[in-house]
Amino acid sequence: MTDEFFPAWDRNTRLPIPRPPEGSCDCQFHIFHDDIGKYPAKPNAYYQPLKGAGFGDAQGMLRALGFSRGVIVHAMPYDTDHTLLIDTLESLGEEGRKHIRATGIIKDNVSDATLARLDSLGVRGARFNVGKKYAEGTPLASVKKSIERARELGWHAKLHITGEDVLDFSDFLLSIKNIQIVVDHMAHLHLEDGLEQPACRWLLDRLKTNENWWMMMSNGNRDSKMDVGFDDAVPFGRIFLEAAPDRMVWGSDWPHVRWRKTRMMNDAETVELLYRYADQDAGLIRKVLVDNPSRLYGF
Repeated sequence: MTDEFFPAWDRNTRLPIPRPPEGSCDCQFHIFHDDIGKYPAKPNAYYQPLKGAGFGDAQGMLRALGFSRGVIVHAMPYDTDHTLLIDTLESLGEEGRKHIRATGIIKDNVSDATLARLDSLGVRGARFNVGKKYAEGTPLASVKKSIERARELGWHAKLHITGEDVLDFSDFLLSIKNIQIVVDHMAHLHLEDGLEQPACRWLLDRLKTNENWWMMMSNGNRDSKMDVGFDDAVPFGRIFLEAAPDRMVWGSDWPHVRWRKTRMMNDAETVELLYRYADQDAGLIRKVLVDNPSRLYGF
C-alpha cells in the first residue's frame, strides 16, 4: 500500500492545554523530502516517504505545540542512507543544532566515517528494528555488533519492538549491556490484553531493576482502539511512568505514517495524552518533556 490510503497529518496544529513547560522536547519526529530523486527510499521499503512532511513542516508543528527542542528520528524508508538527515542537520548550523538532536540507523554497511560525521552533527542514538515484524532479516549478531559501535560513540540504543516479540527476544534483549536502552513506543503492547500481560510485566521489571532501561512514551494513541481520548492507553502510560519517572521521554511520532484510524488527531492531543499519563502532575510532565531529554540527548 502507499500512504495515499492513509489520512494525512493535521496541519492545524494547536497549542496543548495547558501549555507545555519551557524547554520541552519532542523526542521522536520523522522528516521526509519531496525530491525522491535526491532522497530515494530503499527498495521494498516498509512504507514510502510522505510528501509535504519536511523539516520545515516539522518545525512549524513544534512551534505550534510550544516545543523548543526536538529529535529527528531517521525514517525507515531511507534505511542506512543518512543523506537527508546529514543535509538537514548541516543546514541548521551550529546555533540551530543546539535545539535539535537526532537518532540514526546503524547496520554493518554504515562506515565509521559516517558515524563520526553523524555524531558531530548531533546524533545521539541508534535505532534498531528487533523482532519478526521489523527485523528486516538483519541477523541478531549484526544488530549486536552495531549496538556495540553505538556504545563506543556514547550513544543510546533505541529498540523498535512490538509486544508479541518482547518475550521471544528476551534473551537477546537481556544480553545488551552497558548502554542506555530506549524501548520505542511503549513496545506497541496490545492494550486490550491489560496490564498483566507478560510482555508488560517483563518491561516493568526491566525499568524497575535496571537504570539503563528507558522508554519512549509514544503511540498510545496509535495502539488505542479508540479514535478520540485514547482512554485505554492511559493505564499503560501511568504504570510505566510510575516505574521509572526519571527515564521516560516522549515523542509525537509526527507525521504519523501508516495511520490506520479513520480520524487523524491533532498533535496537541498527543501531548494532552501524556498529561493524562502524568495525572496532570506538572513536576512529572517537566521530567518527561524537559529534564529527561536533556540528560539522554545532551541538550
